[in-house]
Amino acid sequence: MSIRETSCTVLSNKAVADGIFEMELSTDRVDDILGGQFVNIKLPTSDTLLRRPFCLCDFDERRKSFTICYAVVGKGTETLSHVKTGEVLKATLPLGNGWDPRGKYSKIMLVGGGMGSAVLPAVARRSEGVDCVCYLGFADKSKAVLEDRLRSLCSEVVVATDNGSYGRKGFVTDVAKEDIIKSGVEAVFCCGPEVMYKALKRALADVDIPVYISLEQRMGCGIGACLVCNCMIERDGKQGYYRVCKDGPVFKLSEVVL
Repeated sequence: MSIRETSCTVLSNKAVADGIFEMELSTDRVDDILGGQFVNIKLPTSDTLLRRPFCLCDFDERRKSFTICYAVVGKGTETLSHVKTGEVLKATLPLGNGWDPRGKYSKIMLVGGGMGSAVLPAVARRSEGVDCVCYLGFADKSKAVLEDRLRSLCSEVVVATDNGSYGRKGFVTDVAKEDIIKSGVEAVFCCGPEVMYKALKRALADVDIPVYISLEQRMGCGIGACLVCNCMIERDGKQGYYRVCKDGPVFKLSEVVL
């Protein structure tokens, strides 16, 4: 698979929850996208040197477009939230190694924590012939996103909120654990903060099901040259540093040293 810079026209950029936006951009790289991969976008300002990495949230083969979902948390995302329909942004995609469950599993569980949920639609869409059940966790109702999109892609979607303001009350890792055995899933794919991975590792310690995670790290170049996004991985009894952007972002949870 080749990666290259392309000019992408903004088809829409709208708020979908409290401080959270969805942006759809045109591309001719739709056929290459796997769930878990990301895109590097050049911001339309002269004072921003580094590009910003965003997970490829979803894609539309008919419209030749991809979608990112992002929270406004700093200067870069604040700038992005003001981009208008019709503007053109430079982007490099698809980056990183994604996850393709087709031909390996017949039923999988997707678990998202907060903005980590933005990785899941592309995973589900690229899982033709695989039954996907989805568990989404948010702090409260105002932060809940992507439920409708995922309901169109998955056979079941369960939402949990920490404070019980929407869906089931509790942490999504605990809610998912309650259902994972009886659901008959053969693999789990998860994206969220590191604390969530630690909780999931504890929760599923006695469950013999492979768990794959998409790591979120600060990135500089996005292509493996700068080594900013190193993480510790243990394979075959040996620990070593791997680049999240180039060797990941998808790794087996059992291999990640947390």
